Amino acid sequence: MAKSLNFNNVKKQFFTVTLADEKNTTLMIGTPTKAIMDDLTLLQKSMESVNDDNSNNEATDDLYNACARVMSRNKAGVKITKEFLSEIFDFEDIILFFTAYMEFIDEVIASKN
Repeated sequence: MAKSLNFNNVKKQFFTVTLADEKNTTLMIGTPTKAIMDDLTLLQKSMESVNDDNSNNEATDDLYNACARVMSRNKAGVKITKEFLSEIFDFEDIILFFTAYMEFIDEVIASKN
């Protein structure tokens, strides 16, 4: 008889982030969906554009939007907006977040092999 798979019981790994807002909000961020991973792949081009020209507002907006989308995929269901991140994160914070998040994804992938 075949075993069943219940995705509600699958143990997931989370990336814990504490924001520098007034409440020191702590988020447990999950791994990305395919749609978010596709966005992150496209985002790499935007990051190169920002590095070449720091005045590129569209690329900077893309970074903040992508960060908000990733952070909104948290265990508590807290909605994070680009506007909120624009108030508490500078450009260096965004780059630090994405670097750490991509390292987390790499660790999750490595642990599954």
